[in-house]
Amino acid sequence: MENNTTIGILTESHLISKGLQYVLSKSRKLSVANVAELNSDIEEYISFNHINLLIVSDSVLQNKDILKLYKTSKDLQFGIIRTQNLPTNPMFEFIIDFGINETEEIVNTKVNELITKLCPQDQVTVENSELSKREVEILRMVALGHTNQVIAELLFISIHTVVTHRKKITAKLGIKTISGLTVYALLNNIIESSEMEELN
Repeated sequence: MENNTTIGILTESHLISKGLQYVLSKSRKLSVANVAELNSDIEEYISFNHINLLIVSDSVLQNKDILKLYKTSKDLQFGIIRTQNLPTNPMFEFIIDFGINETEEIVNTKVNELITKLCPQDQVTVENSELSKREVEILRMVALGHTNQVIAELLFISIHTVVTHRKKITAKLGIKTISGLTVYALLNNIIESSEMEELN
């Protein structure tokens, strides 16, 4: 699948920039350019790297060059990382909004929602998924909180077979955590949110 979304990250914190770059680069549907520096020529950096989504921290957004870029660039979308837990001007619009203290599960949810916005044609269904029907079935059960033992019993297969399928699912989707798989299943209509509510 060809990727046409390239993300640039611009914060005053090297750790935040690299951390977010790592999280986003785990998705095969997003390309993350090298992290920009505030004192570099941002417009040249964006043009050279073909960036169409720039994620900035709330402090960087106050920079006059970034504000000018936000107001004048028609083809560049913006995301924000809130590091100060302060509301931003409601006049600003962001395609993605991260809080500095958010959990991995929330970050995964937001990243998957971002992918859905940017690549709506790539939403997975059972019919066109890179997963087999059996893998989709097992993914569904994993997302609903079933253990390998329970899955094996419900599908009349061995635990070893369940584990093998789960490894293939992880390899194909690039998602290692149960929370990430659950988010994926929700976004791709493999499970319904009402089913999750019934579990709680």
